[in-house]
Amino acid sequence: MKVNTTFLRSVGLIWYAVAGTLNAADEMDDIFDKSLVELASMPVTIATGTARPLAEAAAVTTVITAEQIKSMGATELHEVLETVPGMHASVQGVTGDYHYTMRGIRNATNSQILFLLNGTRFTTPFRGTLMTGLELPVDAIQKVEVIRGPGSALYGADAFAGVINIVTKKAKDLNGATIGGRVGDHDTQSGWGQYGAEWAGWEVATSLQHQHTGGDSGRVLQRDSQTVMDDLFHTNASHAPGALNTRLDSLNGHLNLRRKYWELGFWAADVEGAARAGIAGALNPSGVANGRQYLADARFSSEDWFEDWELLGHVSYLHTNVDSDLQLFPDGAMLPLDATGNINPAVLATGQAKLGLFTQGVRSNTNQAENIPAVELSTIYRGIEKHLLRFSAGFRFESLTNSERKNYGPGVINSALLPPITSGPGLINGKLTETTGTAYVFLPNTQRTIWSLVVQDEWQLADDWHLTAGLRYDEYSDFGGTFNPRAALVWNINPKLTSKLLYGKAFRAPNFSELGNQNNPVLLGNSSLKPETINTYEWAVDYRPFSTFRTAANIYFYQIDDHIDLVSNENNTSAQFMNNGDQKGVGTELEASWQVHEQWRLMGNFAWQQTRLDHGYINKVAGVPEQHIYFAAAWQFKPKWQLQPQINWIGNRQNPLKGNGPLDEYQTVDFTLRGKQLFGHLNLNASLRNAFDTTPYEPSSLEMGSNLPMPGRSFYLEAAINF
Repeated sequence: MKVNTTFLRSVGLIWYAVAGTLNAADEMDDIFDKSLVELASMPVTIATGTARPLAEAAAVTTVITAEQIKSMGATELHEVLETVPGMHASVQGVTGDYHYTMRGIRNATNSQILFLLNGTRFTTPFRGTLMTGLELPVDAIQKVEVIRGPGSALYGADAFAGVINIVTKKAKDLNGATIGGRVGDHDTQSGWGQYGAEWAGWEVATSLQHQHTGGDSGRVLQRDSQTVMDDLFHTNASHAPGALNTRLDSLNGHLNLRRKYWELGFWAADVEGAARAGIAGALNPSGVANGRQYLADARFSSEDWFEDWELLGHVSYLHTNVDSDLQLFPDGAMLPLDATGNINPAVLATGQAKLGLFTQGVRSNTNQAENIPAVELSTIYRGIEKHLLRFSAGFRFESLTNSERKNYGPGVINSALLPPITSGPGLINGKLTETTGTAYVFLPNTQRTIWSLVVQDEWQLADDWHLTAGLRYDEYSDFGGTFNPRAALVWNINPKLTSKLLYGKAFRAPNFSELGNQNNPVLLGNSSLKPETINTYEWAVDYRPFSTFRTAANIYFYQIDDHIDLVSNENNTSAQFMNNGDQKGVGTELEASWQVHEQWRLMGNFAWQQTRLDHGYINKVAGVPEQHIYFAAAWQFKPKWQLQPQINWIGNRQNPLKGNGPLDEYQTVDFTLRGKQLFGHLNLNASLRNAFDTTPYEPSSLEMGSNLPMPGRSFYLEAAINF
């Protein structure tokens, strides 16, 4: 593994800052309150649905608490997940949303990881991922639980590479009111209020947060897809070089009500975003994409009604609505058109192309509305000695309704009426044509039903042996049924050492876009798709030789079958989603925490993976780092003050589009200063992000001679008062 000298100097700087301060503090607080052994014993429920100590969980699991989130200076979810072993936060080339790689598993829409909010799924079926434009602030989060590995035996579809459960703050976590605000570079401001108390027998927790950023003007794209067309037709329409349009306004609200037997939750998000790098890879300074999402759920538990039985019920309703008004290509774009009126550069080679000069640009106005009601009934039985049995049955309905207006494509442009290419382009204005409800819409209205059954047994084989075995069956109305088993054998070898042998099968259901995308010159859906499946085998150990030191390690192997991928036709004029071969991966993850001195703690992890495809022009999976290192040092230099430097090093990656240039290794270094409970009520945070202003790049979705720049250096200052 090659690690450059900048990385080594950064680690040295962090070490020097910590090592020179051994005697600076005289009392501990926050993350220093618990020993590392106590942290390893933290109860987690994400692995089986019942609480088990973290070190003994029936999966390789990471938990990041609110205190750790504050200490690292993270303000959005992607910054938190970048610190998880084996995870990397990239960006999706089309939407610009954050895109998460888990153990080398990656696809274009980020649909191979299941996201839960307080245990309820809030990924959507349109692309099988989070709502377009959604960026989650972290101030209302109590902890983030992550399964690194398959989870379909408990959670069903899309718990493929991993599961991420975002747990929000409850009344006991808030214990009163908090008002906070943050200001920073790039015209960034955020304000929030939180309140938790008991009222009329209910524990009530609520939060509301607004966030605004004008966008990082330093994220400059040197070339875009319009630059390619300008080079070809000797035009000058492109906005490149130019900055990505990353302006964002968001409003997030949470409400949680709890009492004996019942828990009610409501979450709402309203996002007004910009076009980022442009949906067609052409910079779009004026484009907007606005999304609204609501999630309501209710849980019931019989708790002490019966001696050996517990009855559980869970109902939820998720609604998502996304409006976009985008310019795919700028004013004055000259573009090749095929016989259907679609923009298609590939037809230039056939001699059948026509040219269109889009005087007001290529424009699209779309809306996607998704509705997902779900219900799950479960029972837990403890009547058999040393066994805990879980049985569940569930139903989910997924529906998508689309509308579209545009000035290009089938049903809008009649290519036969355009002049031949030798006579120059035909003029096309900005008038939008309604294609909603016609054969020319980009995706027809779609719906499906899912039934599921789960059985799971947690068996205490002996005092130091624990076996979890489970099986889930899902029946989809569009592609049929799938069985997904799991097994986890946990051995507490001694009080300091735990070993796990794990097996799990998972599946990812094809999303609505993969099944039904149409009237697109280069991207076609396939209604015959089967779900892709993965079988994963792991061995993990958790070693706690001292109360001041903990380390964990795992090795894993997986095989993906019926991998869903885009496959080009014979003359490369279009591509269609198909089940296309297999992917194999092997890797290891190492993590350690060391309370070196009562004033400071070191934390870090290293991940290595190697994944290969059995098809395609490159055998190596593109866009994913084979090595990833995270290192942090928490230094309590005064009773109520803490400084945490941290570094993320990302190894080089194979670029899926070689013409865009290499994706070199890079590192970012952050410094976060915290003051907690000053004067009994005031909390301060100041954080310098990407302190050395490196320029990380992530892959684009189109070959245009340029990769996508990630955020540069920034600074913010935050204050919060609790009372």
